[in-house]
Amino acid sequence: MANVQSILDQKGSTVYSITPEDTLAHALLKLTEHKIGALLVLNENGDIKGILSERDIVRHFSHRLEHLNTASVPVKEVMTVGVTCIKPEQNLDDCLQLMTAGRFRHLPVVDNDRVIGMVSIGDVVKAALEERDFEIGELEHYITNAY
Repeated sequence: MANVQSILDQKGSTVYSITPEDTLAHALLKLTEHKIGALLVLNENGDIKGILSERDIVRHFSHRLEHLNTASVPVKEVMTVGVTCIKPEQNLDDCLQLMTAGRFRHLPVVDNDRVIGMVSIGDVVKAALEERDFEIGELEHYITNAY
């Protein structure tokens, strides 16, 4: 069964991050530049302080429609705290269960208290489909060559 590390091996382990003091404007530029849906919020020591997703930003702006010029707001006022993380040896079912239960789309991957990557729901679904296709192929091969 595939695990989180196999996803990172395939997609890479680049983690895009910002600091809690960065502005929403800076975060929006990073999200757009890298075509991603979330940024990890790290302090100067690399410790996870939160995560900032597109949903967090939309939620922030939707409560302040009369003041749309809030791009100078610090990330720490908008980010989600209490981030759920996953370990590289955990399987795809663990990821899907955490994401479904928590209703979020991104999981930082942590090994020995160090961030080593981030997986998205898209990464996990893609890996699960590839695993399913492989298993179906193996079963078809077994059935057609059994007699």
